[in-house]
Amino acid sequence: MIKKLGIPKEVKQDEGRIALIPEHITQFTRLADIFVETQAGLGSGFNDKDYEDAGAKIIHSAKELYEISEIICKVKEPQPQELELLNSSHVLFGYLHLSSNISLTKALLDKKLTGIATEMIMDGNEYPLLIPMSRIAGNLAIQKGMQFLEYSSQGKGVLLSSISGEKNSKVTIIGCGEVGRASIHKSVQIGASVTAIDVNEKTLEDLKNKYGENISTIISGTDEAVNAIRSADLIIGAVLLPGRKPPVVITEEDISAMEKGTVIVDVAIDQGGCVEGVTPNTHSDPFKIRNGVIVSAIANLPGAVPRTSSIELSTNLQKYVDNLLIENWFDEYKNNESLRPSLQIHNGLLLSKEVADSLSLTLSKLV
Repeated sequence: MIKKLGIPKEVKQDEGRIALIPEHITQFTRLADIFVETQAGLGSGFNDKDYEDAGAKIIHSAKELYEISEIICKVKEPQPQELELLNSSHVLFGYLHLSSNISLTKALLDKKLTGIATEMIMDGNEYPLLIPMSRIAGNLAIQKGMQFLEYSSQGKGVLLSSISGEKNSKVTIIGCGEVGRASIHKSVQIGASVTAIDVNEKTLEDLKNKYGENISTIISGTDEAVNAIRSADLIIGAVLLPGRKPPVVITEEDISAMEKGTVIVDVAIDQGGCVEGVTPNTHSDPFKIRNGVIVSAIANLPGAVPRTSSIELSTNLQKYVDNLLIENWFDEYKNNESLRPSLQIHNGLLLSKEVADSLSLTLSKLV
């Protein structure tokens, strides 16, 4: 039986990404009817004709697209106006980040739909759909941080780049996963004085072996780590606990001890953030000033470069869309060790222990 897969236009503020690009649509047209909401790809540089040429049908309203589609393949979590369009027959497939959003989690449970969080799909010990967005976010965290350090943003007026060969700026990166490593690499390239903080000694040893004298490494939770955080010009919060809300690693006390004009970029905000008291920002309103310190927590950071992000996302998403289009797809997700962590909501049941623990909700089991 032919499936019906719908790709809506993202409505989250400042979001121009799309889940699948035209090049990757063609392979699915024999397995499913593909519906794309009009202008859904414009932010990423793809027009309606590109999708029609690839074999998709253009739908001129979100309401109609949701009504005719079984699978909703999108990038970001559904916004309030999209929740109204979802129903129990839908399979929602996208970056859901439920552990930081109890109202969305409860709304999706009430809808009795199936919710698949693409960020939790695994391949061995890795998260293949989280990795490309994390690498982009890590690069953008430094790019944005450089901008916010400018005088016009009320930053310190410090240039991260080394001009005379001297390293006159300090970057501290907390968490050395994909986001952190991308931020470290970019900071070292620029010529900043870089400090990496992590709980894993082996991770820090590997970074030291790779970058040598260009990087300092510190174990998290030590006095030395606190000093590195408080004395930096730019701090990147890149803590990740997959599927869970991250711990607070930058406290209000830390912020009070920083020089005015210091910049913090909290990349962990999708999962709830790692800065005490942080709330999400947007690309249009990218930071708040707290005690003279610039705190930026943009919840869809890779959305700043939607064409690059959409190409990377779609390239990695293809084979997992294939899994949704087979006849026994639900059994595949339920029984496959790599796919099962992403199957988080089904028929009013919360199936993710990470989300249940983060939100103090009841975990259910499929029988």
